[in-house]
Amino acid sequence: MTSLLLLFHLLPPTAGQKRIKISPSDAVDKMLHFHESCCSLDEHLRRRDGRQPYILAVGRTRNRIDTFYIVVDKQLIPCQATSSLGAFDELFKSHYGFNLSYDEYLGQLFTFMKTTVYNIDVATTNESPRVCEFRGKVFN
Repeated sequence: MTSLLLLFHLLPPTAGQKRIKISPSDAVDKMLHFHESCCSLDEHLRRRDGRQPYILAVGRTRNRIDTFYIVVDKQLIPCQATSSLGAFDELFKSHYGFNLSYDEYLGQLFTFMKTTVYNIDVATTNESPRVCEFRGKVFN
């Protein structure tokens, strides 16, 4: 996931959009939050703003995650997945299924995933030329 985020960090913005400066680790932080054991899940939800969906990882340490949740409007949706990749899949599907906009920092990543991995709206999605070129290289 970090490699994909680095790729999108290096890509130029889509025509008409300004570049948003964000590092791959900042992007991961926008998408994945680790539940700190010092507070309850309810406390965590109260302290967060009402941003678009993100993954909440719960475990003893960041390296030993037991459960993943998708948080939408301060509501927990348990993930069926037991890995961060599976949780990301569910996060993407929650955006698509609930017709939610992507976080501005992660828009190009989600657009790439939508067109390249999930093959959704390829012909009608506005992508940067470098994303189109990269997708072409992947499939040729």
